Amino acid sequence: MKPHESENPLHDEFEVADPLHEPRRPLREVIVLVMGVVALIVLLTAVINAVGIPQIQEAVKSAGVFAPLFYILLKTLTYVVAPLTSGPIQMFAGMLFDSVWLGVLYTLIGECLGGSISFWLARRFGRPLVAHLVGKDGMAQVDDFYRHRLGGWLPLAVARLALFSVWDFLSYAAGLAPVKFRSYLWVSFFVGAIPTYLFVWLGDSVVSEEGGVVMIYLLVALLIALPVLLRKQIVGLLKHLSVKHHSKQEQVLDA
Repeated sequence: MKPHESENPLHDEFEVADPLHEPRRPLREVIVLVMGVVALIVLLTAVINAVGIPQIQEAVKSAGVFAPLFYILLKTLTYVVAPLTSGPIQMFAGMLFDSVWLGVLYTLIGECLGGSISFWLARRFGRPLVAHLVGKDGMAQVDDFYRHRLGGWLPLAVARLALFSVWDFLSYAAGLAPVKFRSYLWVSFFVGAIPTYLFVWLGDSVVSEEGGVVMIYLLVALLIALPVLLRKQIVGLLKHLSVKHHSKQEQVLDA
């Protein structure tokens, strides 16, 4: 048994399809995905402007502490039950709480809490429970990163930045892989603050109509499309970084 495998007794022996040899997702599917997300954001923006931002913010304020608690609970739930998503809602967190920074903070707390629960569920109960929670398609994504792709903090940080849209699935993968929880938590919060801030800020700019709204939508579309289009290259980089990390660990143990 390799030294790094002993850190996690839940390493099941199963075959995992290597995404480096999988066909790239057709461009048409990527376009449909991006258009669907952007259309949903446009629709939510229209609804928000129709209701009125001051009215929504007043309702949130009147809810007191229950408003951020409910939002954090929602983010947590969408991480544990990974097929659910609150990505478009996350973009409007700054508007809801009348502060981009509060929106980022509440979003990060929900992501870290939900991701930590996912991490420990995977580590404690293994693949069977994970497969039940994320579904068949979600489990395929978890399996992609289960072996030799998330070892060490650097591959984890790259994954947090480049694959932020599937961090809920990667949190389960990190729990199955030989990743230290401390490394996972630090990366999840501090590195995750970068894409989280970017999307909350973009959403706040859209509803407040600051700057070129069309350019903001184009930027959102680009941020969604690039991780999908460059998935093969990103996975290859993660694998390379993880192999280097495990090689250094083995050299230390052999010294």
